[in-house]
Amino acid sequence: MPERTLHIFAKSAVTITRDIGGGPPVQGDVLGNALNGNAFSWENPSDLSLTFSGSPTAITFEDADGILSDDPFSGSTVVDQRLTEDVTIDGVTYSASAETVRWQNPPPVNVENEYEVTLFDDAGTAYRMVGVSITEGYSTSVVGVMFDGPSPPPGTTLHYIQGVSTYGGSGQSVAIPEEVVCFLAGTRIETPDGAVAVETLAPGHHVRTLDRGPQPVRWIGRSSVCGLGRLAPVCISAGALGNDRDLFLSPNHRVLVRSSTAELWYGQPEVLVPAKALVDGVRIRTVPILRADYLHIVLDDHQMVFSEGIATETLFTGTMTQDILDAEAAEQLRMQAPRVRETIQVLSRMALTVREARHLLRSDARNSLETVHLRVA
Repeated sequence: MPERTLHIFAKSAVTITRDIGGGPPVQGDVLGNALNGNAFSWENPSDLSLTFSGSPTAITFEDADGILSDDPFSGSTVVDQRLTEDVTIDGVTYSASAETVRWQNPPPVNVENEYEVTLFDDAGTAYRMVGVSITEGYSTSVVGVMFDGPSPPPGTTLHYIQGVSTYGGSGQSVAIPEEVVCFLAGTRIETPDGAVAVETLAPGHHVRTLDRGPQPVRWIGRSSVCGLGRLAPVCISAGALGNDRDLFLSPNHRVLVRSSTAELWYGQPEVLVPAKALVDGVRIRTVPILRADYLHIVLDDHQMVFSEGIATETLFTGTMTQDILDAEAAEQLRMQAPRVRETIQVLSRMALTVREARHLLRSDARNSLETVHLRVA
């Protein structure tokens, strides 16, 4: 099952004050109490101000549909959104479990959309805040909040306005933000005429693919983001995986590997693993930079191209990826690659979650694990 990562403001990163009389809310933990109803309205007649600070916390879990929903259960079974990486939030550690039956011990651990609340900034702009909870068996705790759409910058204050703000606490769902996979500018991509920097490619140019030979580029997307946090590039040092030079990828960009263990476990000798799962802190490491200039390549199909000599994926234009492109990028994709925009691609290989990939790496001890290299006739 695919894996997703949410970035939340932990409860400790949200300061809530009353607009009438000042000071903290009478009830204390408003975000946690909203698990049981609209705790924001319980401070009536006072409006509330919420200030968001600090760095977001990452929560990684399996996901079948690109939607964070409330109560992903079928009877006593967890059917979606199970935690796949241990995470510590406000001093409490939640450990991933392979269990799916809620009354078992240790129990399954899953993530939920617990409630949604409309807040407003000083200019009247509406934000949809989502309360994110973690459930261990039958015990549910709100651990923080995220936003449906753009998050306010750290330090921003938003307001719950009595009688105006809305609250939903049952059956709600929200699209999970997805991070597009990218090559850092300067990365060399193999073409029929040799390796060229990814930023020099344009629609109509051909790149070499593992499965289908030279294929035309349909669209090149580009974005410049802060590379100091969750989007910091992963550097695969020259030679670490057989790559010719240092290779810089966005954290979720997947690399093709061959493994006899993967064939034993998954029935597939070749699988895709995200770059962040390969990080060992020595030869493969996260390299924060002030600004990361990222580019992504779209072909007619999801393919393996050769970056710095090893096989890595092109942008997989599934429904969720298309939905997170900004308006300008979406319009460019529609105009330059209408066939791609109107169809849903299929992954060319099985994709492992971070947890599965790390388990595979430990089992292989890097002995039988191989990347797929460019072979020039």
